[in-house]
Amino acid sequence: MTSDELLASVDRKKREIDQARPLGPTALGSLKADFTVRYAHETTAIEGNTLSLAETQVVLEDGVTIAGKSVREHLEVLNMRDALNWLERVVHDETPVTEQTVYEMHRIIMSGILKEEAGFLRREPVYIVGSTHVPPNWVKLPDLMTDFSGWLSQGPAESHPVVFATRAHLELARIHPFVDGNGRTARLLTNLLLMRQGYPPALYESERRAEYIQAIREADDGGPDPFIACTARAVEVMEDRYLALIRMDREAHLADPELGPVIERSRPNHDRDGPGR
Repeated sequence: MTSDELLASVDRKKREIDQARPLGPTALGSLKADFTVRYAHETTAIEGNTLSLAETQVVLEDGVTIAGKSVREHLEVLNMRDALNWLERVVHDETPVTEQTVYEMHRIIMSGILKEEAGFLRREPVYIVGSTHVPPNWVKLPDLMTDFSGWLSQGPAESHPVVFATRAHLELARIHPFVDGNGRTARLLTNLLLMRQGYPPALYESERRAEYIQAIREADDGGPDPFIACTARAVEVMEDRYLALIRMDREAHLADPELGPVIERSRPNHDRDGPGR
């Protein structure tokens, strides 16, 4: 499918989800718990974390330490859970998304991993393994991030929200403002922008890591469409999970009309309710 076809599919599924909203508290709680574990696993696995999905779950839910896994790998998934909790609060904040928002994201994601650099711009050159793109000189970063902040604060305007969020991801990755954690921060920023526009978050899957990286490389050469398609597919991952929950509820009611609804149908609600909201 082309990127335009994928965007049309995303919007079609979003409308179906919107018609079923608001989801009840039981359904939202289940969806949030599932998303937290899956997102923490997938976004860190893209960067090389070797914790499995099941191991990530017991680390997050039971506080278990996995033998043979590094302290850093544990911190990465624990920090991502904290970042998602922060994201849930910030989505409802009407203040513009700025460079300070990005710095706070990075601080949470890299807490305890980077000793002094978490939440701060790098002060040294960096290189991206396997990429022809050379990130800007660190002395240019304050101005670049100020410009980026100004663009972010304008919102999608006439752009499709998925396209706007995708371009934000690509631009932050291009600037590469931090010594480490740029990818995780870019993906979380993508989701903040999506969720503020009423879309489910994007779940970039680690099994599609090669496709994800290749799409970013193509965007570096001036062709963003593959990465727009990549992001649209990542949004559809969560849309499909929403819709599966909605359909299970409908099937339950057909089988037993007296069963308490999982989804509250008093009236459609088009508020920005992503996982856990």
